[in-house]
Amino acid sequence: MTKHANLRQSWFLSFVRVRPPPGFTLIELLVSMTFLVILMLVVTQVVGIVQRTWVRANSRVSQFREARVAFDILSRNLSQATLNTYWENEFDPLGTDSAGQAVTKAKNYIRQSELQFICGPTNQLLTGAAGAAQNYPGHAVFFQAPLGITRLVAANGLQANTENMVNLLCGRGYFVEWGNDEPYRPPFLSSLNTVPTRQRLRLMEYSPTAEMNRIYDSALRPITANSKTWFQDALTSVVQDSETVSTRAFTRPIAENILALIISPRLETTGNVGAQPYSIAPNYLYDSTLRVNPGATAANLQGTQHMLPPMLKVTMVALDERSGEFLAREENDSMRNEVLGTTAGLFTNAVSYASDLDGTDDQPGALEEVLSANKLNYRVFTTTIALKQGRWSF
Repeated sequence: MTKHANLRQSWFLSFVRVRPPPGFTLIELLVSMTFLVILMLVVTQVVGIVQRTWVRANSRVSQFREARVAFDILSRNLSQATLNTYWENEFDPLGTDSAGQAVTKAKNYIRQSELQFICGPTNQLLTGAAGAAQNYPGHAVFFQAPLGITRLVAANGLQANTENMVNLLCGRGYFVEWGNDEPYRPPFLSSLNTVPTRQRLRLMEYSPTAEMNRIYDSALRPITANSKTWFQDALTSVVQDSETVSTRAFTRPIAENILALIISPRLETTGNVGAQPYSIAPNYLYDSTLRVNPGATAANLQGTQHMLPPMLKVTMVALDERSGEFLAREENDSMRNEVLGTTAGLFTNAVSYASDLDGTDDQPGALEEVLSANKLNYRVFTTTIALKQGRWSF
C-alpha cells in the first residue's frame, strides 16, 4: 500500500508541475496591447474625422441658411421693382407767337418715367467705391419699389403719420462690401478693448424710408442728368450702434461672407434663334435713364430708355463661416487680396459669365479656380427673376 501510494503521489506531483500556470504570457499581453493601441488610434481618427465633418457641415448649413434668407429677400424685393412708365407727347418747336409764347406741334409719343432702375459693377455706380474695386466685388443694384418702409410714426406734429401706408414707394439697393463691424458693434465690446473688430465680406441693403426717397428731390431733376445721385449716400448712411428711430441709417448688412453679387439683365429669347439674352446689357450695366446701355445697340427710337429689363439673372456667391474667418485673418492678407482682386476683375462682360463663374466640364471658371486653389468652401445661389412691371410692350 505504501509503495502504490508513493507512486500515485509522485504521478500527481509530476502532473501538477507539467500543467501550465493560469493567466497570460508576456508575449500574449504584448500582442493584445498592440492590437488595443491600433484599435484606439483608429477610433480616435474616426472620431476626429466625424467631429471635423460635423463642424464643417454645421458651419456650412448655418452660414448658407443666412445667405439663402438674404437671397430670398433680395429676389422678392427685386421682383417688385417699378418705373411707372407712361406716354407723353414729344414736340417740335415752330417758333413764337405775337405774345412771345413758344409754338410747338406734337411730333410723336415717347416713354417717360420719374423713377430709375440701375445695376452694374459696384465701383462704377458708387462714387466712393471707384478707387477700391476689390473692397466692393461684384455688382450693385438700385431701384424703386412699393415696399412701404417708413418712419412708422410722425417725427413731429407737422408730418403725416405714415404707419399704415404700406405701399409707399421706396428706394432700395444691394451691394457687397468688405469691411469691419466697428460702426454697429455693441458699445460694450468697444469699451473692453480686448475684442478685435470683425472683418468680413457683407451683403449690404440700402433701404431709405419713403419720406427720405431722394428720387423726387427737385435738385435731382431731371433724373436723366442725375441718374447716379439719389443713392450715393448708400456708403455714408451706415447703421450705427447708437441710432434711434429718428436717426435711423439707410444701409445695413443683411448677410455675412457674401463674396459677390452678379446682376445680369436679360431678354426672353425662346423662339428667337440667334438672339443673345444679355444683348440689352452686354457689360452688365443697365440704366433705365439711358437710351442705349454701354455695349448695346438701340433697337428703336428710345432703345431701352425708361423700361425695366424683362428678366434679371441674379447670382450670389457665399462662403461658409470657416472660409470667411480664414479669409479675414491678418496672416492671409496676400491670399485675401488675390481672391478679392480676382473677383473684382471678373463679371464685366456678360458673354463670359460661365467662364468667369463655374466654367465648363473641361475648364473650371476663374472664380471657382481661385476659390478652390485657396481651399475656400462656397456655394452659388442663382435665380432668374421676371420683373412684374417689366412692360416690354411699351
